[in-house]
Amino acid sequence: MKKLMIILTGTLLNAASINAQGTGGFFDQQSSKGKLMLAQIAGYETFLKELKSGYNTTEKGLNTASELKNGTFNLHNAYYTSLQQVNPVVTGNPKGKAITDMQQKIASLFSEELSWQESNKLLHPNELNYLQQVYTNLISKCNLDRQELSDVLTPGKLQMTDAQRLDRLDKLYSSTQDKYAFACSFTAKCRKVATQRQAEQQQKNTLKQLYGIQ
Repeated sequence: MKKLMIILTGTLLNAASINAQGTGGFFDQQSSKGKLMLAQIAGYETFLKELKSGYNTTEKGLNTASELKNGTFNLHNAYYTSLQQVNPVVTGNPKGKAITDMQQKIASLFSEELSWQESNKLLHPNELNYLQQVYTNLISKCNLDRQELSDVLTPGKLQMTDAQRLDRLDKLYSSTQDKYAFACSFTAKCRKVATQRQAEQQQKNTLKQLYGIQ
């Protein structure tokens, strides 16, 4: 743009100089007009070259920016797609199976305990109902853990790095260990209460027989 201004300014100065030479002949005037036209044409050609050069530079810059943007997008897309894949190191981690095994043991512990308690009728109705509620709540939490475990180990479910998946697996394993320990302790206490009552009832029956109490 600066170059165009310099050219146009030079053209105007040349035109002013020619007008100032009013004493020149007809041919001098024609010659001056011809030079002015040539200067104007040259100026226009230079302007067009500059304009075309600027347009090409802009277009090239836009194309480069578009290519960079698309390239970055493709890289990001490939990265996030890779996060949906599950490394065999994760799927082959023994903690996954251990979690499932412990959850099955939890269900078996409560199922057997409920069956035994209902058969022997040593707990009071409200105590038996409480045992059932604890079992239902614990199994509900185990189901949530099982779903999360499935999401962690199934490709396409979550966008996580291998380290994040292994960390989640560790937390699920630790949480399931706590649930299993609680299930063992709680069902054992329920059985202990029931067996103590059973022992007391047997002792009472023995005393009644000894003393002939009906």
